[in-house]
Amino acid sequence: MPKDKNKKQPATIEDLLRDQLIVQLGLAGLTQHQIREIVGVDIHRVNRIVKYLNKTK
Repeated sequence: MPKDKNKKQPATIEDLLRDQLIVQLGLAGLTQHQIREIVGVDIHRVNRIVKYLNKTK
């Protein structure tokens, strides 16, 4: 039986810490490209998180 590819995996502690680091770097004023290089994740993940920071400023 094939596995459901669209099923989301639960967030791990490492994922949550990476997201928190992205938020902190975004608040510090770094560009999305700089954040991506520091954290080492996909640019889409950074964009998904940082776009909410821009709305609150």
